[in-house]
Formats: sequence, structure tokens, C-alpha cells
Amino acid sequence: MIRAAIVEDDGTERARIRECLDWLAQSEGISFQISEYPTGAAFLGAYQPEFDTVFMDIDMPGIDGMETARALRRYDPSVILIFVTNMAQYAISGYEVEALDFILKPINKYSFAIKVKRAAARVARRAEEFIPVKSEGEIRSVQVSSIRYLDVNGHYVVYHTTQGDLEEYVTLKEAYGRLNRTCFVFCSRSCLVNLHHVSSVSKDSVWVSETRLDISRPQRKVFLQAVSDYMGGKR
Repeated sequence: MIRAAIVEDDGTERARIRECLDWLAQSEGISFQISEYPTGAAFLGAYQPEFDTVFMDIDMPGIDGMETARALRRYDPSVILIFVTNMAQYAISGYEVEALDFILKPINKYSFAIKVKRAAARVARRAEEFIPVKSEGEIRSVQVSSIRYLDVNGHYVVYHTTQGDLEEYVTLKEAYGRLNRTCFVFCSRSCLVNLHHVSSVSKDSVWVSETRLDISRPQRKVFLQAVSDYMGGKR
């Protein structure tokens, strides 16, 4: 499943993007979980680094799309950003915020599909990527799929991997930004689980390999749904 955010002030345009994503889901078998925001301020005010892809309009009232994108990059340097706009003159500015692509309005669903499938392929590749982890004065290359879960120890994040544990002086939000968001889900504010390593789950806890982790009340609904989607082959 690809978690997508649509940031667009025009309700008709938001509906058109959702319609194109629904069409792509049916025609290509790509599953999307979609959240919609009518302004850049609403998007940033509620932001958590949980999206794989953000579809961003540029010409919005208040905080425009470029300013929203700059703020987004301070929170989340790796989420895939696609501008959906009629302001083609801003294409060069997209490099500043590392936009993957531009989709011009009015949206053509076939052109839209090509660009979104490119984004989906990038999301899929993250599953087998290696990330650098600075631990004990050394930078180590860690295979993302080997990480069972991450939790917090003071000012450090602990990567619990199949080869052992590593600590890095980084926030959990920053660590999450480097991972494959299709597979990693928060079971609490301070713990992030790789669904590939979940062996069983109950209402209040999840077993990751041989380790039992608590599921917090605020995260319970989202986490249990993510596990259900994964078990059902939707992730």
C-alpha cells in the first residue's frame, strides 16, 4: 500500500486526483491510502512522517505549495513529492525541494499513471535499500529489510536488526524518513515496527520475532489496520 497525501485547495481538483488514483489502483493493482488537505497550513499542522508520496498544488491561498514544500523538507527529507499544478513556470524551482515530478492541469489520467507508477517503483525499491547508520563512531551500512524494529533510548534510536543492535544519535522521526514506509508502522510514539518481522499480534501487543512490544492506545487502530492490510497482501 502507498500512503498518499493530496494537498490542494480546490475540491474538484482533489476529487480528480483521487479519481485517477482509484483508476490506477483498479488497472494496475496498486493500493493507495489517501489523506486530503485543503491548505498547506492544514497539511503541515497535522504532519507526521508517514506518507510515501505527496501530491502538492502550488497556487494555494495562504502558504503556497512551494513554501509548504520547503517546510515539508525540514520535517521529512525523503518523502516523494509530486507537484500537480497549472503553473509550469515553477518546474525549475522543484529542484530546490527535490520534487520527483510535475503533473500539469488539467490532469490526463494516462500521463498521471506513468508518473505515479514511477513513484510507486521508487517506494518499492526502498524495501531492499541499505541506509547508513552512524554508531559508535563508525558509519555502517544496514539493510532496511534486516531491521526488526526501532525504539528510543534517551537521545538515541536503537535499530534492532537480525544481526544485532545499533544505536544512533538521531530522532525516531528522522530515522523513519529514511525507511520504506510501506513496511514500517508506529506501534507507539517511541517504537517503529517492520511488518515483515511481525509473528503475532493482539489488541494490546505485537510480537516481533521473539520480542513483545506494547501497542499504545492512540496508535492501536492505525497499527492493527496496517497489520491486517499486510496479512491480506495489500502492502
